[in-house]
Amino acid sequence: MRLALVGNPVEHSKSPIIFHFLFDVMKLDASYEKILLHSAHEIPALFEKGMDGINITAPFKQSVISFLDELSDEAQEIGSVNTVVLKKGKLIGYNTDYLGVVNALEEKVADLSSKWCLVLGAGGAARATIYGLKTEDAVVQVYNRNQDKAKALSEEFDVDFISEENLEKAVANADIIIDTLPAGIQILKQEWLHAGLTVLDASYPHSVYEKSNTVYLIRGENWLLHQALPAFKLFTGIKLNTKDYNQEVLNLLIKS
Repeated sequence: MRLALVGNPVEHSKSPIIFHFLFDVMKLDASYEKILLHSAHEIPALFEKGMDGINITAPFKQSVISFLDELSDEAQEIGSVNTVVLKKGKLIGYNTDYLGVVNALEEKVADLSSKWCLVLGAGGAARATIYGLKTEDAVVQVYNRNQDKAKALSEEFDVDFISEENLEKAVANADIIIDTLPAGIQILKQEWLHAGLTVLDASYPHSVYEKSNTVYLIRGENWLLHQALPAFKLFTGIKLNTKDYNQEVLNLLIKS
């Protein structure tokens, strides 16, 4: 079985660590590589050359859709794809990012219902985040530097739009912040971050929040792991549970 992560950039990704660890544990004959692409147009050719499945990272999670034959219900609603599997000659797109968000958060926050959640960003990861939070009945607000994009996203998913002038207040009222912005971009002032705030940052290995002594930071590696496990099932047909592998060892490998 040939699998890969595609995107631009991909150098930083630790997805191969996760999948090779799981392949070894389950004794599967499979490979997983990183492939730098310049356009989503290049994706179909990967399958023509023998690829069985791919994970997709930025910036192709939305542009890939026009090259696929089918979408899962979740991917259709989210409007973003992070996993593609070749089945019976058809390219089928799925989204496991939303499960990555929910499951990573629920390791810290047992019940997301009625929690005030502020989503930063308006790309594919933000779309999956909003969808996932809504399935858990959280109160969702969205902010993006491009406010037209944020407003359109808020209307599409029926969540609250946060303007520039209301951002500080939204942070003060938030229980959880999910930051899906590109690595290294910090739009929240340090003094806005309050005790009791949980932050899930999609970026790794470094986070703009790691110097904060007030927030509880859930790192991007946690999100990565929790979206990879359902993707593993889509690729292999094997549903893993924590008895199948040593999550503590895997976490150490990812964060090393």
